Amino acid sequence: MAVRSAPNDLALSRYACSVSKRVGNAVVRNRVRRRVREAMRVLPLIEGYDIVVVARPEAARSEFSRLREELTRLMRRGKLLEQG
Repeated sequence: MAVRSAPNDLALSRYACSVSKRVGNAVVRNRVRRRVREAMRVLPLIEGYDIVVVARPEAARSEFSRLREELTRLMRRGKLLEQG
């Protein structure tokens, strides 16, 4: 996965998930989107950013716990998580 972010000057953070056809058919892509959305929902994101998560083909074969760990790692690396 890859994460892109940009400041948005709002009092909230917005996020989106991009899953290309290389990941799989529609059923697989929708499953990946649902998993990424659920993993993002519970993360303590800092306010004021637009975040785009780009899923790679490996995301379709990964378990949910692995996706969540990867997203957490990427968000920490991008300094998008609240401290504490």
